[in-house]
Parts: sequence; C-alpha cells; structure tokens
Amino acid sequence: MSDVNPTPSARHTPSGPPMPSGPTGGPMPYGPPVRPARSAPDAPPAWTVRARPVVDVSSRILCLLIGGALLVAGLVGLFTGVSEGALITVLAAGLLLVIMPSIVDRIRRMKFGEFEVHLVRQIAATARKSADTLRALGMEKQLDAYATIYTELRGPELKAVRGEILDRIVQRVANASAVEKFDKDEVRDLFFTGSPIVRVLALGLMEGDPSLLDSQVLLTAINTSLTGNEQYHALRVIRNGWGQLSETHRGELLAAINSNPQIANGPARREVANEIQELHRSPWIPSIN
Repeated sequence: MSDVNPTPSARHTPSGPPMPSGPTGGPMPYGPPVRPARSAPDAPPAWTVRARPVVDVSSRILCLLIGGALLVAGLVGLFTGVSEGALITVLAAGLLLVIMPSIVDRIRRMKFGEFEVHLVRQIAATARKSADTLRALGMEKQLDAYATIYTELRGPELKAVRGEILDRIVQRVANASAVEKFDKDEVRDLFFTGSPIVRVLALGLMEGDPSLLDSQVLLTAINTSLTGNEQYHALRVIRNGWGQLSETHRGELLAAINSNPQIANGPARREVANEIQELHRSPWIPSIN
C-alpha cells in the first residue's frame, strides 16, 4: 500500500478527449494563451541629470587650472617686487581654488546639517537685535556659508586662505554696520561672550561704525586676543577710529601695542601699528576730551 496520494485521473467529456486541468484543478479556458503585459521601458534621464557629471568635472578642471595659474603668478611675483598685500591675495585665491574640489567632496560626504556653522544663530543667542538686523539685510546664508568654509579649512598651510575668508566675513558685517544701526551694548557682549570668529565679527561691526567703539574691547583684543586675526582687526579699528577715542584711552592702547611682541612678529599687524604711531604723532587728529 502506497503512502503517496494517487494522481487524479483526467476528466473526459462525452464527445472528446480528456480536457487538461488548469492550475487550480478546473478546466483550462478556451482561446489563445494570454501573454503577460510588457512593462513600459524606463524613461531616459533628463538632460540636467546627464549633464551634471560633465559640469562637475569641467568645474573641477577649471578650478585647478585657474588656481594653478594664480599660484604660478604669485611665485613669479616673489621675484618681481610686487606688493606684499597683492601677493598674499593672489596666492590665497590660487590655493583656495586648488583645494576647493576636495572641500566640496568632503562637504558632500557629510550629512546635511552636521558641518554647517550657524553664525547668525550664535549671534542671536547674545544679541538678538543684531542677528535680526543681519537677517533683514539678507546676510544670514552668506555669513553662515563663509563661516562653514572657514571652519572646515584646517592645517597651517591653509592659514592664509582662512585669513582671506575671515576678512570677507568682517567686510560684510562692516558694510552692514555702515548702513544699519547696531546696539553698542550688544556688540560689546558679542565680543566678550562669543566664539573666536564671533569676537572678530564684533570688531568688524566696529570697523563699519566707529560709534560702536569700546576701549575695553579693544584693549582686551590687543592684550589677550584669541587669534592673530582678532588682534589685526582690533588694530584696524583703533586706526580707523582714532579720533573717536579719548586721550586717556589712546595712551592705554598705544602702550599695549608697543609692549606686545606678537604685533611686531606679524607683518600685517606691524604695518597697521606703525600707522597708529603716525596718527599719534600727527597734530590733526581731533580729541573728544
């Protein structure tokens, strides 16, 4: 006796051969077999998608070519008596263009939001009115983008590039304070409570509007600066706002400048310090005593 169920016999119709069974055991339907419908072919990608790799490669090549040309021009300038300021600008721009593709790749590999520096949000934590003014001027995304690139650039070989980008941030906020009024107490709080980049930004606001000058902020930036850029921009504020300072404050700041060895070791800072010395010797600067 078999343990296997016997296969059911084919069913017969009264006037014909056996009818084949369908997959469910019922009779197969009459008519030609039905073929499965073909799926529609995938639509070709849009031209913008196809062109993106070409544009990406072309822009990288262009950055490398222009950056390399600027670096070569800067090296040639070392032997042709070009001014130091122009030479640094050309070399910094060339280096930035050469390394820009790698910076873009690094940013793309990171998750959105992890690498962004929300500079205006930092300002809002201490100086809400100042942050609102920058937003009203449409500067939030621009300042955040510059601050992000500045933060991402690491290594001593990128020092000049970092300085160039920070100078752009300072110039933007200086332009803003030249056309909009900022609160002096908020700017002071920004300096004493902010991060290194926010401290420099507070000095940038003073550069644009000398009425924001605070002698205690400037003295701190000269004596105990967190970065060389902070000290450099403090010197610029002192030079530009010399006539807004009292004679007592001028004497304190001048003594701090003369006794600070870091200023003498930095060419750009030393140049501004020499200009302040000339202002001190000039009889044409008004006093507000």
